[in-house]
Amino acid sequence: MDKLKCNIYISQSYNTGFNLSLEEYFLDNVKEHECVFFLWQSKNSIVIGRNQNALKECNIERINQDNVQLIRRLSGGGAVYHDLGNINFSFITHENFYSLEKQFKVILNALKKFGINGEFNGRNDLIVDDRKFSGNAFISEKDNRLHHGTLLVNTNLEKLKDYLNPSQLKIKAKGFDSVKSRVINLKDINNSLTIELLKDNLITSFEEVYGQAKNIYMVDEVTIKDNLEPYIKKYLSKEWNYDDTPEFDINFEEKYSWGIIDFKIVIDNGFIRSCHINTDSIILDNFNGLSKNLTQAKVNKDIIFKIVYDSINNSQLRRDIFNLLKRELNL
Repeated sequence: MDKLKCNIYISQSYNTGFNLSLEEYFLDNVKEHECVFFLWQSKNSIVIGRNQNALKECNIERINQDNVQLIRRLSGGGAVYHDLGNINFSFITHENFYSLEKQFKVILNALKKFGINGEFNGRNDLIVDDRKFSGNAFISEKDNRLHHGTLLVNTNLEKLKDYLNPSQLKIKAKGFDSVKSRVINLKDINNSLTIELLKDNLITSFEEVYGQAKNIYMVDEVTIKDNLEPYIKKYLSKEWNYDDTPEFDINFEEKYSWGIIDFKIVIDNGFIRSCHINTDSIILDNFNGLSKNLTQAKVNKDIIFKIVYDSINNSQLRRDIFNLLKRELNL
């Protein structure tokens, strides 16, 4: 197997749309024997998961009042708040070189240099003393893989409550008022830690794990904007970021280990005329396809079963979603 060539990119832009555009560009264009390590920050923005509805998840009026940018990312999971008190990382590579063990080692070893002993909780979070300081998400596109996450250094945690509208199921399960108590800024563990010091340690740790980088690039919206134009157009579009919820007759939601799923359905004369799905699932699956395939389907147990099993790839999601539809639609 050919030697892996590593490139590090450090964004000089705080524009979330630009940084997510660049990230997807890397995912589409990373070479077979290349690993991209991308570090970036965002200024005052809400980033929602791929299959979430912005109008349901977020306090849009407050976001607009405070001039906060709202952007939908490519990966699944829930909505998060970004400001200059956190730093985001992305690992992008071909599936042959994709290793969660090595990727998390880069992050955790960088923190050990500050005397912080974090660990992966097996779901999608990095924690210390049972308190979350990093949420992670993952994407597979053909043969390429992306693992990205955020590291809370000195983030304004109060903004979580200002800008997000938590599901009632999430409130019942763990209480939204307790969100602040369940997360922690790394600076609260080691007051000497800064964004710049952490950035330097992440680069050092990456090269300790993967070997010396071939190149370290400082990038901004001027240097490579031409290549990103179609990506930026998407990430700044209303069509991508907002998903209007239609009128509905039936609304039901359920919480599972993989996340919360919410259905809004219109049924007319025994057929599903409209189906809208909102989910913060950490498993990225074909929820849009499921929604489209259920629309105009007859409300019949065998038909719904086939649609769910043809649309959804993950076996646990298939089972849970079909059983939910079976219960709520009286199949």
